[in-house]
Amino acid sequence: MANYAPSDLTAAQAKLFGAFANQEMRFRDPVVHKEFLRQSEIMIPGYEALRTREDRVVDTFFKNRTSRALGSGRTFNHSGVKGDSTKFTPTWLTNSDKFAISLKQGDNNVFDNSEMLASEFQNSMINMIEGMEADAESHIFSNRSTANAATAQGTFDATDDLFKITEATEGSRAVQITQTVMDTNKFSGNITLFCDSVSHDIFEKQRFQGAGNSENLAFNFNSNVKIIHSLGMDAYAANLTVPITKGFWIAVVDGTIAALPWIPKQNRMGIVVPGINAYGSIINPIDGLSYATHQYSARADETATNGYEQDVRTEWEVSVDVALDNAPIVAGTATSSLLAFGLV
Repeated sequence: MANYAPSDLTAAQAKLFGAFANQEMRFRDPVVHKEFLRQSEIMIPGYEALRTREDRVVDTFFKNRTSRALGSGRTFNHSGVKGDSTKFTPTWLTNSDKFAISLKQGDNNVFDNSEMLASEFQNSMINMIEGMEADAESHIFSNRSTANAATAQGTFDATDDLFKITEATEGSRAVQITQTVMDTNKFSGNITLFCDSVSHDIFEKQRFQGAGNSENLAFNFNSNVKIIHSLGMDAYAANLTVPITKGFWIAVVDGTIAALPWIPKQNRMGIVVPGINAYGSIINPIDGLSYATHQYSARADETATNGYEQDVRTEWEVSVDVALDNAPIVAGTATSSLLAFGLV
């Protein structure tokens, strides 16, 4: 059944509250989506104002690295070449969720209209973050580096674009080797490891193998390493040309990924067009983002969907535009700052 018909006032009824009812609305914390947001603060300052409408392009630019072999002396007639810059254009994609509610559908129900509307918004908030979490994981995987300068303590598989570490001999030093590989590719600073379930549990165990244990593995972990359980990586690891079953992760240099959220100015301003539609916004408490809301109403016979003959149906849409990006690289061996690893 649908349209809240199961809770119509046809018998003595009660509402479920607390944890017993809340399990229906359970969801995973969107940790990868949140990590994109955390690292986005200084990527393109003021981009919200630059993008005045959905179809307006925002171009950004960065200076290229120019690598040259050093000379062996000084000359009176030295000459060189000029540097260059590259244009980088973020691409925004719209995520939206839609639902409807009618004016009279709560008149004969254990839940009133305000409770139904709140539940619909709760569902939308969960749907949105689940979809954007999947988008963030897909971006991490799809934009992993297709090259790697490291050759020690592992081998780079150019088919599946990952650095393979032998689990039997080097598994207890996988995080240490990851940091060395990142350094070999000239990536320094804090790194975040987006781990599948297997590697996450291995690394969590190793993190707590400190001085009081027979084998101290705490040296793998320092303040520069953050571990995130990215559940979507399980499927990506399983679908590689040679599936990785002993642990798969992607290391990312902090500050090199970003999610740029945006909603139209009409939603930010809360514009209402009388008798037609209304633009507004709502904060999603799960990720803290401001989402656009749009609604319009029309008279309708809603008896087929648990309303009444002379009723008013209101259509709602919740949406947000997000540009997922990672720092572009023109020069050097690595093609991105997202490097994949696997235990074999």
